[in-house]
Amino acid sequence: MAVNDRNGLDWTISKKPPKHYRLVINSFSSLTSEEKYESGEFEAGGYKWKLVLFPNGNKDRDVKDHISLYLKMGGKDAIKPHKIVTIDYKLFLLNRHNGKERYRVLEHTNKKEKKYCFYKTIVGCLAGFDLFIPLDLFRDTSEGYLIDDRCEFGAEVFVSETTRVGKGECLFMNLNTTMDKHVWKVTNFSTLNTPSHLYSKSFCFSKQSYCAWELCLYPKGCGIGKGSHLSLYLYLNDPDKLPPGSKILAEFNLRILDQIHGNHCSKATKVRWFDAANQSFCHHQMITLEENARFSMDDSCIIEVEVTIQGVSVPG
Repeated sequence: MAVNDRNGLDWTISKKPPKHYRLVINSFSSLTSEEKYESGEFEAGGYKWKLVLFPNGNKDRDVKDHISLYLKMGGKDAIKPHKIVTIDYKLFLLNRHNGKERYRVLEHTNKKEKKYCFYKTIVGCLAGFDLFIPLDLFRDTSEGYLIDDRCEFGAEVFVSETTRVGKGECLFMNLNTTMDKHVWKVTNFSTLNTPSHLYSKSFCFSKQSYCAWELCLYPKGCGIGKGSHLSLYLYLNDPDKLPPGSKILAEFNLRILDQIHGNHCSKATKVRWFDAANQSFCHHQMITLEENARFSMDDSCIIEVEVTIQGVSVPG
């Protein structure tokens, strides 16, 4: 019988071990100082997978007092072009209460909506459970999950592969991503001897590895901000690396940091699609040149960008 827990998860009890992978940890306490642990690769449905365990909770998603457990696609260039891979999955935790071995099996309540899709390198993040099990419950030896510092996790992965044919579109929303932040410090700002603009180094985030970004700064402004304001662009770096016709829905915020008083200049958060034809967004009047000069302690300009991927559209 399935039981729905307070985290919105369906868990069942099974006597059978997971079909595809078992991860036995003989010294769980040795992992408590680690942020995460990635298992070796295993194969299911013709693809490689890994278990990713956060023994103290996934801090990137503000998880506290729980173990977080996920699936991650392994291998390099695993998915062939024009293929869409969809998975149903179950994650396991061994229970040895009173010497009887049973598995706690977790899957999402609404399997249809929670079915996780992987398309090429666009959606290659973590599929699983932020709140897999409360730490106090897991560590209570009388409950049977952690005995003699030993525990066991597992996974079953059922893969559906379809071929993208003809014209159409597949839209993936709510991709289990979180807001990520990047900081760019431009030194000797008042004496910059450059053309009208300069670029940051490209950057990407661990959970958004399918796309890279860069910032472009106009120290003396451009467009309607020329001569009076600092202008700032956010670019999708090298969009040609995305599958043809793909686009990314991103929420972002651009900010100039006030190094003196902390009264940062932050423009309203924007949500927009980025693709090969629309790969940038600009605030022409990001901040006045006079105000920007007052923000600096050491003749530097510190720029901060926050990015969250809200959705991805791919030809389908």
